[in-house]
Amino acid sequence: MKKSIIVPVYNEQGNIGDLISKINLVLSEQDELIVVNDGSSDNTETEIDNSKCIKINLTQNMGKGYAMRKGIEKAKGDYIVFMGGDGQDDPQEINLLINEINNGFDYVIGSRFLNFEKSKDRFSNKAVLPVNEFGNKSITFLINLLFNKNITDSQSEFKCFVSSKLNELNLETNRFEIETELLIKSFRKNFKIKEVPVHRYERKHGISKLFNVPFGRFFFGLKVLRTIIKGYLFWK
Repeated sequence: MKKSIIVPVYNEQGNIGDLISKINLVLSEQDELIVVNDGSSDNTETEIDNSKCIKINLTQNMGKGYAMRKGIEKAKGDYIVFMGGDGQDDPQEINLLINEINNGFDYVIGSRFLNFEKSKDRFSNKAVLPVNEFGNKSITFLINLLFNKNITDSQSEFKCFVSSKLNELNLETNRFEIETELLIKSFRKNFKIKEVPVHRYERKHGISKLFNVPFGRFFFGLKVLRTIIKGYLFWK
């Protein structure tokens, strides 16, 4: 079965070129790697242009969710894998997700926090900042409470879908709240969901684009909360 790997990226100079090389090492000839450059203002575009992948260059920054949706429009694979462009996810673990898709699941999440007593062996405090871990777990707790689920990592960006299932979701959000939308709409569609434990590594260059703005965590939380409320009340 053909895999499409979609990587949305914004200002990841120094990270994206190395990540593309690592992903290509684990892909077969029939697979495709789609990199969506979300209006980067550094040398990200140059690194992508010098690499082996399908390139989508957006002229301005539209947001992670928008970039992911543009990648989905281009993808031709039977399975679609999403990865962040910062190099913190391990391409060697793509097959951990694919294996569970082959076992009959529709949506497989690479969880940093599954089997929590062992999860600290899979990432450091620099790879997952304590404040981010707390925020993620707070959001995840609320989602589980409202939707009667038992997910451990609602904000993971490393995930895999059966393509035909993903295309049922009619995604609409444009920024980081896309992760919450994907999860809640998958709940509403009664997708078979599985989490697998994965590693999370420290980024080599730059800092997170999510929180590199004044009150970034606060505004992110508000957008996610709005998405959760909308999903609970209106998405059926």
